[in-house]
Amino acid sequence: MARAFRATTRGYKADLETHERRLISQLCADVISLLERRGEQITDGAAESAADQGSAAGDDVFAHFRRELAGLGVGLEDSAASQEAEPAGLAAPEDPVLARLLPEAAEDPQEAAQLRRLTEASLRESKLAGLRTARMLLESDPVTLTEEQAPIFGRALNDVRLTLATRLGIEDEADAEQIHQMAGSSQAATTEQFMAEVYAFTTWLQETLFSAMLELLPDDGDEIGSAEEGAE
Repeated sequence: MARAFRATTRGYKADLETHERRLISQLCADVISLLERRGEQITDGAAESAADQGSAAGDDVFAHFRRELAGLGVGLEDSAASQEAEPAGLAAPEDPVLARLLPEAAEDPQEAAQLRRLTEASLRESKLAGLRTARMLLESDPVTLTEEQAPIFGRALNDVRLTLATRLGIEDEADAEQIHQMAGSSQAATTEQFMAEVYAFTTWLQETLFSAMLELLPDDGDEIGSAEEGAE
């Protein structure tokens, strides 16, 4: 039986059954696959776009001369303008899970596309690194986290929860409560009930980790007292 995360002198510990650790690790692997495919799709799309542009330029026998004239500052304003045009933005992912893991950073569609082009890759790589770290940490029994690893593990659990929540159609507190009731009603007989149980378990595990982390936060009064003692 799983035992909640607890604060220790060396960080945080949780006792999980082997099948529980394997389950969470596999869920992390599933999210990793989603994020990696997103990166591959973007890379393939960029390569196709570059190939199309190269082919179009090659078909134009006057392209070289236009570039030379533009370099000399002679006419061809339309060519110069096309060279100075802003690169296209990046469209949001169609998969609702990816759309939730990699949300829009602005309400305006054009601004959101530009921001996504600039920031999505780093966000995606950060999530991938965290999920891979979580899988590594889940290999130990008990699961043991240092102060530095705890927030990374917590964020990985959150990405798993977001993935499950999206697949289960959880949009608000009422939906979440219904899923928790489904998880605690009886033994899982359907895929949805099994997912509900996994969602509830992942939620519980994340909450126990954050609660344990809060236990080790310094009290404001203690900080003030330490500062006063240091001043003396």
